Amino acid sequence: MTAVLRRLAALVALLVPIGSMQAHVAAASNAADSREMAAPLPVTVLIRVVDSASRLPLPNAEVSTPSKRRLTDAEGNVRFPWPEGGAISIRVRQLGFRYADRTLRRGTSRTATEDTVVVALAAAVFALPQVVTQAEARCRGVQNPASMALSNSTMELLRFGAEQYNSFRAAYPFHVSLVRRTVRSAVFKGPRAEEAKESAESETYGDPYLPGMVIVRTRVGYYVPVLFVSALADSAFWARHCFVAKGVDTREGRRVIRLDFTPSRGVREPEWEGSAWVDSAASVLRRVDFRLVNVRDPKGPRRFEGYTTFATPSPYIAVPDSTVAWWWTESEPTSSDDRYTADVLQFLTMRELAYKAGAPPATDARATAPVGN
Repeated sequence: MTAVLRRLAALVALLVPIGSMQAHVAAASNAADSREMAAPLPVTVLIRVVDSASRLPLPNAEVSTPSKRRLTDAEGNVRFPWPEGGAISIRVRQLGFRYADRTLRRGTSRTATEDTVVVALAAAVFALPQVVTQAEARCRGVQNPASMALSNSTMELLRFGAEQYNSFRAAYPFHVSLVRRTVRSAVFKGPRAEEAKESAESETYGDPYLPGMVIVRTRVGYYVPVLFVSALADSAFWARHCFVAKGVDTREGRRVIRLDFTPSRGVREPEWEGSAWVDSAASVLRRVDFRLVNVRDPKGPRRFEGYTTFATPSPYIAVPDSTVAWWWTESEPTSSDDRYTADVLQFLTMRELAYKAGAPPATDARATAPVGN
């Protein structure tokens, strides 16, 4: 019996290591499976926007999600983090191209840390989303279908271009140095000409549009916030104006679309009217002419007008380059009077635009020149 027990004990001693080894192998296998299951999925998506014809990148294209809006870099790239659900809806826009809507889904690769998606935009003259038609009841005339189509497309160029400018100055904050030169007529006492240096930051550069407050009263007189590019993206400005495209013209060797804007019916207080000139080839704003109408206050300007020209320091981005304004406060202007006979003539010229952080995509210097007088 003792011999039998000894043989049984020896057999158990041999079996225990084998069982332990099997348990170890199973544990190692489970750990490997866990590591494979825990391997990270891509955490970002790189969206590359290109011209569908040339396949060249489109810098400063707007890529927006329901919660974010970003511009592509010089290579046409922009990145977004994948949301928790692994799907994201985007809209891609660029001046002069058809917009594109896409729904992207995260890849399943266990080795890639980033997904890449290419969005090719097709060129289309003035083909942009959210076409706006003017309510006939608040505008002075009804346009024919061809004029209405051109007006709507050009209006959308203006609106989108202004939105792009706002996105641009948020993405690439800058400091701007300006020179203001004022020339007064003989009706004023004191110096006839003055020059002053000024500066501004991108977030505060330019006056906001204030409906019903185009002329702001002060303790010593009044102040006129000059029409700025950001107003063209302001829904309040669009709600108070009607727009009519006057066709294609040539200025400074460029083919430009002229879009006239006038106050809507029912607007009785001082308001802006004028013309915006959009480059028909590059689809960017080149110039805005403006003048005050409905000015009846004897203590205000008798006449006020001017224009702003725009440069493109970065592709598809129109930035105010210079503003010239002239007005009459003391004498009564006639229809034949111009800026050279005005009581006050003022020039505001940008001297330098310096970026605070990274520089944006650069523009060919030949494409930056504004449309002059």
